[in-house]
Amino acid sequence: MVAVKKSKRNVVVLTSLVALLSLTSALLLALAPPPISAEQFDTLSASDRPDFLNVIFKTTAPQKAAQWKYIFIHQSSTTSGDAATLAIPRSGLCDHFVIGNGNGCEDGEIQMGPRWMNQVAAAPSPGLDHIEPSCISINIVGDFDHTMPTSAQLHRLTELVSTLQNQYRIGSDRVIMLNESTPGASIGRYFPITAFRDQILP
Repeated sequence: MVAVKKSKRNVVVLTSLVALLSLTSALLLALAPPPISAEQFDTLSASDRPDFLNVIFKTTAPQKAAQWKYIFIHQSSTTSGDAATLAIPRSGLCDHFVIGNGNGCEDGEIQMGPRWMNQVAAAPSPGLDHIEPSCISINIVGDFDHTMPTSAQLHRLTELVSTLQNQYRIGSDRVIMLNESTPGASIGRYFPITAFRDQILP
């Protein structure tokens, strides 16, 4: 009889202990800070609405029109990718915008990085030592030393650049594309520079 009572008492104590530990674990989980998340990227899917790019001016940090004076366009030198995969560990995405090619993100999709949302300067892309702080950086996914950009990419790039030119009064002479064969920093030899320049604002 005594052994049975001890056994029941042990079961009650064990059950109480398990319940207390479960409650403590739930409380600790509730009080714990959220896990550190990866960089967040705002995405603009391709749209035929003429005003769909107006959202790029709704940034987290307030915009200063005089801050942006140049636009720098370069290739990713990769056959696929998006803003997340093109980000550099510990530094994040160097660019303000990324335009997808359908392999990694939607063809013609425009992604806005944290540097644009926070209105901070771009970092030098691989192959560059320096980039002007007043330069808006656009990365087009693709290896244009071997292939051409897609028609959707060119269309969205033209819209994005023209929208930025109009907003910040940036002339075409301050839209920069490098022809050098520097991986990641050039526009690539198969990018149709002349045809593109004919489409953007003067």
